[in-house]
This record gives sequence, C-alpha cells and structure tokens, in this order.
Amino acid sequence: MGSIKVTFEPSFYSENKIQKKNLQDILQKSKVSLRGWDFPHIPNGNDDNSKKPYFITGNGIEFYSDWRGIIEMFRFYSSGQFLAKVGLREDTIGKFNNIDFDANKYLDFLTVIYKVTEICIFIKNLMENTDIEGGTLTIEISNTKDRKLDSLFSSTIGSFYENYISGMPKITVFKKFDREKILTNTLEISRELIGDIFTDFNWTNYSEKMIQTHQENLVNRRI
Repeated sequence: MGSIKVTFEPSFYSENKIQKKNLQDILQKSKVSLRGWDFPHIPNGNDDNSKKPYFITGNGIEFYSDWRGIIEMFRFYSSGQFLAKVGLREDTIGKFNNIDFDANKYLDFLTVIYKVTEICIFIKNLMENTDIEGGTLTIEISNTKDRKLDSLFSSTIGSFYENYISGMPKITVFKKFDREKILTNTLEISRELIGDIFTDFNWTNYSEKMIQTHQENLVNRRI
C-alpha cells in the first residue's frame, strides 16, 4: 500500500519549545476542516483501530485512525516537529463508481491538490498558534513506480487522455520557508509542491490556474 508521509521540521531546534501539556490543544486549534475528514484527524475516543492523543517518550503525543480504509498516524513533539503517515485511499477503497481499484495502480490528481493544500494550511495554522519561526516541509509519496496519475473520484472530470506515470519508487518534494512566507503565501507554497509532484508523474504541461481553481473550491467549500 502506498502512503503520504509528511515531515515538518522547525528551522531552529528547541526540545521544549512547546509545553507538553499544550500539544493537543494546539493541534485542535490548528487542524483543517474543509472536507468531511479533517487534517490531522484527531479521534475522540479509543477502540481497537483508533486512539485519541496519548503521550509518548521524547516529549510528544501520538494518535492514529483506521476507519473504513482511512489509515493515518500522527506525532507532534514539544520541539514543534510534526510527523504524519496517511495511507493512500486509492489503495484501500477497493471499488468506486463501479471501478475496481488495484493497490499501487492509481493516484487521484484532485486528492493530491486537496491533501497538499490542507497540509500547508495546517502548517500555517500551527505557526499562528505557536512562535515557530519557520521550517522545512517534506512530503513523500511511497510506492509510486508505475502508478498512474488520473482523475478517479470526480463525477465531472473524465479520465486523462494522456498517461502520466511515475518511474520512481517514491516521490519526495519539499519547501523551506520562514514564518512570514507561510503565513502570507500558503496556497502559493502548496501549488509549488503540487506542481513538483505532478512533474514527477511526467505531467509537465499542467495548468497552475487549474490547481488554483481547485484550491479555491476547496477553501470555499465548493466541492
């Protein structure tokens, strides 16, 4: 199964930059809720498949969900470091719109736009709720070799005419920014990351305006 791994590293390391007791409250204030499933999704209770935030060694908290094929794990540390690993829905959904989805075969381009945009907005919110001065955001998509980028989950956008297929086993993109940059240019930073991912799928003639339109639809809850 493929996954999206997210790593945010603050520019300056301080082991106890955030009081451990405040970690969950900061996450609650910073999470992004633009679709039916927020980022990061923080479970309200514990069961066999999901755990609400609990403290771990290294001055951090961890929480995870496994619900109807949505598989996620998150960690947030007192240093401001944030880690996430999210399973690709394309590999767990099984069937959608009478189409059988084999694992490691597809990646939905709209999902990339939405997810990367949500990740960047979350990092912006995290900065607003802390005094972190900047950092590096890295996004890694695993199991991408021979995976096809296409339109899968939209009823209004047909399948791509061209084949955009990755030849790499994983795709890694990153951006370094200061506090002012992420606070004032969140969507621009996310578009750069999205464009880098599309390029690594050999889609080089994508339209930045197209990405911007889908971002605006997401932010304005028109999806």
